[in-house]
Amino acid sequence: MRRLLRAVSVLILAVVLSVCGSVPSALDAQETGTITGTVLDAATAEPIAGARIELAALGRVVVSREGGRFVMEGVPAGTHELRAEMLGHADLTQTVTVTAGGSVSVELRMEPEAFHLHELVVTGTAFEESPTHLPYAVAVTGRRTLAELGSPQSFDLFRNLPASQGILGARQGWYSTRPPGLLSETVATVNLRGLGASRTLVLLNGRRQVYIPIRLAGGRFVDVNAFPSIALDRVEVVKEGASAVYGSDAVTGVVNFLTRSGFEGLEVAGSHEYFSGAGETNIGAIWGSELGENAHAVVSAEVFQTQELTPEERDWAVSEFVGGGGGWSYTGNPGAFLFPRLTGNETREEFVAALTDAHYGGWGGVFVDPQCEGFGGFVEPAETCRFNYGPFDNITDASRQIRAFAELNGNLGGGSRYHLEALWAEASTPNWVTTPSYPPISPYNGAQLIQPDHPGRQAFCGSYGQSAGFANNDACLENDWYFFGRMVGNSGPTRELRRDSRTQRIAGSFERDFQGFGGRESTFELAAGFSRSAGNANLPGEYLYRKFLAFRGFGGPNCGVGVVVDRSSPSGMALGPLNGQVAGQGNCMYYNPFSNAHQNSIQPGSRYRDQSNPDYVAGLDNSDELIDWINDEVNLDNTANLITVDALLKGALTEETEYAVGYQFRGLSVAAEPNRAGDLGVTPCAVPGDTCQTGIEMSGGRAK
Repeated sequence: MRRLLRAVSVLILAVVLSVCGSVPSALDAQETGTITGTVLDAATAEPIAGARIELAALGRVVVSREGGRFVMEGVPAGTHELRAEMLGHADLTQTVTVTAGGSVSVELRMEPEAFHLHELVVTGTAFEESPTHLPYAVAVTGRRTLAELGSPQSFDLFRNLPASQGILGARQGWYSTRPPGLLSETVATVNLRGLGASRTLVLLNGRRQVYIPIRLAGGRFVDVNAFPSIALDRVEVVKEGASAVYGSDAVTGVVNFLTRSGFEGLEVAGSHEYFSGAGETNIGAIWGSELGENAHAVVSAEVFQTQELTPEERDWAVSEFVGGGGGWSYTGNPGAFLFPRLTGNETREEFVAALTDAHYGGWGGVFVDPQCEGFGGFVEPAETCRFNYGPFDNITDASRQIRAFAELNGNLGGGSRYHLEALWAEASTPNWVTTPSYPPISPYNGAQLIQPDHPGRQAFCGSYGQSAGFANNDACLENDWYFFGRMVGNSGPTRELRRDSRTQRIAGSFERDFQGFGGRESTFELAAGFSRSAGNANLPGEYLYRKFLAFRGFGGPNCGVGVVVDRSSPSGMALGPLNGQVAGQGNCMYYNPFSNAHQNSIQPGSRYRDQSNPDYVAGLDNSDELIDWINDEVNLDNTANLITVDALLKGALTEETEYAVGYQFRGLSVAAEPNRAGDLGVTPCAVPGDTCQTGIEMSGGRAK
């Protein structure tokens, strides 16, 4: 049986080999033809040698020879698709029909097309280099990537860059500067490696840009939101220290914004990002054209606007109190009331210690305003009424930014080139919103005194004397109390300030090529630039001495009672001559810290937002005139000017050795002009007339 199987297997194998051996003979007998042709440049009609011509379906490829000619023999009869490819030209596809035993001739005209080489970077080196040849990492974000990202604002771009950390921009800027809240949310920065924005060098077309004018604890930095996004061609980021090339301000890296200097035509772009309750709108245009034979101009402009988004629009932004969480202050209004045991003979230090001791379970006592929760506060028993300040810090503030950029590039002949550019930008936040008031700097200095004859205290004791722990109404009106809380809280209103900034820049450069060492090509470059930034920095504040007067019934702009320096007092002041005035009468007003001063709350979700406070007593409320008199805006108008001059000589010593020699001059000047409330020459101390132990003598309200 095995012999029979072997015989059958041999027979089958022989048959298979016979059939396979007959295939080549059949193919050889198949009818074929020949394709001949020429490849030409469609623009110049010049022949193209080296083009790749392919019959993809058959896997046949030939290359055009001298004169652009090519030949394909043994092509099966029928219709075929012929494809031609060549660098610098668009791919071309053409249909040809081959007849049996015949020859068909075709002419392939290929359209010229720009093609992309490996990108060159100009940041971090005096020479244009491929990223693969540089000794450090350079990330390049080109125009195509910017378009795919929706041409984002600089803030959005660098927020998503892994190497950039802790940037400013949008509402998070409130918590990222010292002093907090000093910068407008229209400002955006780059912060490579998270070491601070002042340690990242920002360039525009390879030249330095002026810093923001405001002095900050972490140093000044460049506002990258001043650059129109529609004008940008690419952004190059050196993600390593470049101090050896640029100086100490490039310790974490360099970011170079490069503009669309070769743009031709007109482009208009617009976008609107909508999210529930608000949105962002960006509209821009760019125009570019040749000016004569040797110059090219590009002009671009854009407007970017944001709408106000309040915390009430988002459930997560208005949260209940959680121990260890954020958004809640220990100091609120309604607040807490301290009644320490004092003899009247305490030193300053002993007085502060007595109030602190009363607050935290020592000799004396403390109670929290009974309407704390009704106004939206959180009661810490026998300590304080916490205040939720989250609803008073907008997620985004309404703002408008206008930016324009123009540049002119041209040739002067003889290897000479020039570049001129100008930038103008302004940003405005008309209503920057912040909390109704800030906590007092010194809550235990005795300034917030509540004496027994205070009208608000008398009304309170009539309603809550015993529930607050006093034996009766008379006991409630014994001794002095002190308020632990902020001046304005849940009853509002919020405070609003205006913030504006402006940026200008003009820069130019001249380059000339010449034959240097050994006749090798060299280049000399001279550049200069001037940039300026200006803007105001402001925060709301309170006059301590006016609050001191108002707690004692002598508040208001027309009361006529002042304070005098008293170094034995913890607050550093005492009542001045009364001049016949009586507390709480005529033009003199009391500040009332009790909840009976407020009819409603503006705190979201609070009981008294939609209904009236039952303890409210008409006539005991704090008038707008009084609050405005205690409050003021501290404003500083800042300017910064930067002048730069650069000279660079570069070339080649040998075929493998290049050289570069450069010089740079930088001059930075800054200035600040305060308003009266922020002028230390006018108000150097909390107490008018005091020298604050600084040696400043006051005369007529001015320092001398």
